[in-house]
Amino acid sequence: MVVEIKPENVDEEKIVREVFLKCIDLLGGITRLAEFRNLTWLASLARASYAVVLREEFMMSEDAIAQRLGLTRQTVRNILRADPKKALSRVKEMDSIEPEEKRELRVHTAGGLAKKAYRLIKEGES
Repeated sequence: MVVEIKPENVDEEKIVREVFLKCIDLLGGITRLAEFRNLTWLASLARASYAVVLREEFMMSEDAIAQRLGLTRQTVRNILRADPKKALSRVKEMDSIEPEEKRELRVHTAGGLAKKAYRLIKEGES
């Protein structure tokens, strides 16, 4: 049985939205996404943002997060273990990579961005 710990008076959706929007900022904004035609990345960023918030704010297990988001446990694990520094480095390299590679935002990149965004928000940067 999976038990979800939910602190009182915490708006889960609001926190996820803030993390998600901060991820978009870290990518260079909506305009940059549109220029790269990477709007398909938004779903990956949303899932990663949700996974990070569920783990950090609600202490949910990988299994519980996977079940809640409809992901595999391995995908959740990849998101939560992603390296924010590597993700930011990957974002900086985007101008020089081939268009085919820009079509997908890898799970570890989305996870790294979500972790970085979450930390920035927790440190007071909105």
